[in-house]
Amino acid sequence: MDVSIIIPVYNKMEQLERSLYFIAHQTVSDATVEVIVVDDGSTQPIQTIVDSFAERIANLKYLHIARDKHSGRARTRNIGIKESKGNILVFLDCGIVIPDFFLERVINRIGVSTNMALYHYIMGALTDPEQEDLSAIEGIDPTNLADVCEQLKYHPGWEDMRTSHFELVEHDLNRMDVPWTMGWGGAVSASRDVVLLSGGFDETLKGWGAEDTDFAYMLHKHGAVMYATADISALHLPHPSDDKIDLKIKSSFLNRKKMHLKQRTFDTELYPYSADMHYDQIIAKFNRLLIHYYVPAYSGQLIELLNTDYLQGAERTAVLGADSHAVLSSLQVSHVFLQNKHLINRYQQTWPDKEIVYLLGVDTHYSSKHFDVIIVTDYFRMFNEPLISLMLKELYRIAKRVVFLYNDTYVSYLATTAGWMWHSRQELEQLFSRNQLVSHTEQQVGDCKIFELDKANVAARV
Repeated sequence: MDVSIIIPVYNKMEQLERSLYFIAHQTVSDATVEVIVVDDGSTQPIQTIVDSFAERIANLKYLHIARDKHSGRARTRNIGIKESKGNILVFLDCGIVIPDFFLERVINRIGVSTNMALYHYIMGALTDPEQEDLSAIEGIDPTNLADVCEQLKYHPGWEDMRTSHFELVEHDLNRMDVPWTMGWGGAVSASRDVVLLSGGFDETLKGWGAEDTDFAYMLHKHGAVMYATADISALHLPHPSDDKIDLKIKSSFLNRKKMHLKQRTFDTELYPYSADMHYDQIIAKFNRLLIHYYVPAYSGQLIELLNTDYLQGAERTAVLGADSHAVLSSLQVSHVFLQNKHLINRYQQTWPDKEIVYLLGVDTHYSSKHFDVIIVTDYFRMFNEPLISLMLKELYRIAKRVVFLYNDTYVSYLATTAGWMWHSRQELEQLFSRNQLVSHTEQQVGDCKIFELDKANVAARV
């Protein structure tokens, strides 16, 4: 079998019928194709729709799964993968329609590759039929759909929101810092080998959202080369909203958190708190940021004081917000938190006695009070209030002592030229107070103050 098309469905009979109609008109030559419809316990007679296409689609399979607590798009897709035989797997959501040449171009593009993933443009994925003029898609059929998609490509009500990202990297997603964020699951084609290597979809991700980007992450992690396809587009047939946007937002957040709990790396750490469309720029910023150009130059006298008064005799210690060779060579810490992925391998070789941690400190894998001391540089001042609050909670959880450096006179270029945050001491104290924390036991070396942070009632006793 050359190609397996896997379609998960839960009710939505009319949309499934449209999808199968467009699949039935594929102009595939010299290739064997199977279509697997996986019914996730629908209450509607889905099989009658599938049976009506039995003579028009060769190798059409219908699988029904009883509805239970394990139901979800991840499980239906995994069952489709297990039942499939194709060397190329095409995942289509119910209600997605494709032009007549879709499969032929997918086959030509992937060929015999064992590690390719194609993310197809999906027009209309976010189109609200109650707000948008649907005349743009009247009369669509398998032969004219490609032209219609091309006309809708830059239409504000129909465009694929990933278009600008795709074009920025000339459709080579491997040039992105986190290409998996573009991994919407509505229309995806991939080499069978890399899908199996990735482990398929995570069935613990329930509800709406993130199961497709988690799948894309695993593809990327296991060596998939990923491309967007401007010449192989699809159309998502608009349907009325289910008006459960709040539940969807919550579900997506929880699934992204679960995704991070599996990976525990910086590139997933902030994902629950960011929109997909901005996330690559966020991670790219950190992957090009050299912290020591944007924080004060810390003196040898300050480093010596930190070593003798805070780090000496401690078993597990860490620094957050330092990537200077001078600082890391002198500062006697066992762990270094870094966010610039380009520095990780080099620094691991430079300081084999230090554990280089690819995390920010918002959501870590460390147990409570794992670290004796964590040193936090002025770098902390560049983050916004919600993120600082998350970091404070986590740093206080994983460390017995949290020590901050604050330079009275230094204003970072991040604030003066880039317009980023650079909190004053007063602003930081207000942030601490809102998190029931307070600074105490302050020392000063030159322009740099050193203070600890603790729960307000504990600090009062100190």
